Amino acid sequence: MRMEDNFSPKTILFLGAVIIASAVGSAAAPFITQAVQSAGSTDSFSACNVLDLQVYGNIVNTRADVPVTDTLMLNDAASTVLTPNYTVATDVQYGLKAAEENQNIKALLVDVDSFGGGSEAGQEIANAIRAFGKPSIAVIHGGGVSSGYLVAAAANRILALEDSTVGSIGATYSFVNQSEKNKNEGLIYEQLSSGPFKDTFSPDKPLTGAERELITRDLNILRETFVKQVAGYRGLPIEKVDALADGSTMLGQQALESGLIDGIGGSREALAYLEQIIGEPISLCWQ
Repeated sequence: MRMEDNFSPKTILFLGAVIIASAVGSAAAPFITQAVQSAGSTDSFSACNVLDLQVYGNIVNTRADVPVTDTLMLNDAASTVLTPNYTVATDVQYGLKAAEENQNIKALLVDVDSFGGGSEAGQEIANAIRAFGKPSIAVIHGGGVSSGYLVAAAANRILALEDSTVGSIGATYSFVNQSEKNKNEGLIYEQLSSGPFKDTFSPDKPLTGAERELITRDLNILRETFVKQVAGYRGLPIEKVDALADGSTMLGQQALESGLIDGIGGSREALAYLEQIIGEPISLCWQ
């Protein structure tokens, strides 16, 4: 199941004991290679006190969910990184766990520019942020939408710019059905499945009423879970979040008035907040 609208670019740097970032731009590849070669000590976070978690682009569960065409081989032909369009939940969990156990890291900045992705992947990242156990603040830049918003909501506080796109609480299983096109072209779909629902979502056959009912059931469950998570993270009544969960987005000021964020601002305001919380100048490292 996907909770998404569009994708945004991603650039994630490597810093950590044995952490390879979930995604990097090709221009950063030489730096990443050097960092991997020099890594391996538990002092990797010793020069910083705030971890900047960058949640950019399409949110996926594991690297197996990333098309091979969106990977990049490093110089030694043995290491692979992703192109800058993905945030991988398993990589984020690993990085947060390493930072959580490091006493030098005092807080977490969650940079969000994502229009969604997998619901499970968003939940995994949100759960990891909640389990981090240190002060956190999220900043929504271009967009914090669908599972991208869920990730931001897991932080203790959320800021967004006035023109940021926020929300889209809900789920979708929409897909393109080309069965009529196939029929016009003389193509026949031969259904050879072990059960009536085994080839649900096939674009080459009409969706049956029973399939639509089954999909709607699951969508309602996913939506209800999303609403409960946001309400719990934000400390809002379920009824209020439920009223907002029509899949629509809103800009920053309306998101503030609706309780989906806590303030208007960007990275500068977020860092000032964290500096006040931890009581010392901010030194960032990235994942």
